Amino acid sequence: MNTATVMQIENSFLSFFEKTQRALEIKSDDDYQFALDLLEQLMTKAKDREGEPLLHLIDIVADAIEGYENSLESIQRFDQEVDAIDPGVSTLRVLIDQYGLTYSDLKDEIGGKSLVSQILSGSKSLTKAHVAKLSKRFNVSPQLFF
Repeated sequence: MNTATVMQIENSFLSFFEKTQRALEIKSDDDYQFALDLLEQLMTKAKDREGEPLLHLIDIVADAIEGYENSLESIQRFDQEVDAIDPGVSTLRVLIDQYGLTYSDLKDEIGGKSLVSQILSGSKSLTKAHVAKLSKRFNVSPQLFF
């Protein structure tokens, strides 16, 4: 590679970095908003085809946004709370919500309303038998409960 080519690449990169630094090194809420706006614009302009060059820039900006979000204390607390939730209880809550069920509707799979309530509150756990029956009823993998 000749020196002129290296200089062109270097100059192009430095110009690019000067214009995008706020989106690539997010340090404030204003930078974060700038990055979100840039990402939205890029996603609107990018073509949904293999080899789309804007997809590389979208990945770079999205990674910077993710890094900033993961550094926020509120997101870290949220992640800790989500990690503490029993996946079986989460799955059961989603199924109840999606199907518009009452606790009584689960008597064949779990038992009475009281037991369903205790499971959802975390004072009791789903058994393997509950999981098997729920999986069969809703045609979902038992793995969703673990």
